[in-house]
Amino acid sequence: MNILIVESENDQYFIEALAKKVSDENQVCRIDEYKYSSLDEKKLTTQITNALIDVKSRQVSKIGIILDMDNSTQEERIALINKCLKKSFADCTYPEPSHLLTNIKELITNPIDDDLDVKMACFFTNIDGEGELETVLKAIKLKKSVFADCLYEGWKDCLINKGKTIGKKGEQCDISDKELLKLWVDFYKRFDTLKRNNRDEKNTDWKGIMRGETKKGEKIKTVRGEYIFDLHSEKLKDIKSFLSLFD
Repeated sequence: MNILIVESENDQYFIEALAKKVSDENQVCRIDEYKYSSLDEKKLTTQITNALIDVKSRQVSKIGIILDMDNSTQEERIALINKCLKKSFADCTYPEPSHLLTNIKELITNPIDDDLDVKMACFFTNIDGEGELETVLKAIKLKKSVFADCLYEGWKDCLINKGKTIGKKGEQCDISDKELLKLWVDFYKRFDTLKRNNRDEKNTDWKGIMRGETKKGEKIKTVRGEYIFDLHSEKLKDIKSFLSLFD
């Protein structure tokens, strides 16, 4: 059994679509369960601990962690995970991990007891070393993004002209670029990729777009995700390589 820790449901639905593409490309990828965390040290420690408990109780063999890079560095993100990892092993009263993460897309193995061990790996969502899921989505869009671009660029110019500050996540500002990117994605999937009379919740919900399933579990005939985002893009090569570790 394999568990993947991600930051949100939206991340899960996107990863599920990518995992299917990885499997279609003859590299079997199997994620049996997703857990949600954030960049908060306490929350991440809790979810790693829960996953480690499952190693014994539910025969979990591999645990993956995908976090946003944002404006951090790979080294800083790995240091955060390793700090949480050591605390989680201690909280579970497992032996201190003999191996810690040193790179992305690489599995490390640590014993749980005399008979069990667990493999772990990490990856950070980014484009050119920074960003998050929305940054990736903007980079792999397939359709013209007139509405989304006008919103994004127009808002930025207007806010600056009105004396408002736009900053990176964690900086003191009136609005973050990450928040603007989320609006870009919402406008793109709603206004640029649908006719006006089809812009209802069923067609714009992220679960439906990427998984082809409504919030109530009803099947949607067309899974739009692969038609509005390029899931074969070279920009997804690294994350697909990471997912292929979970066979």
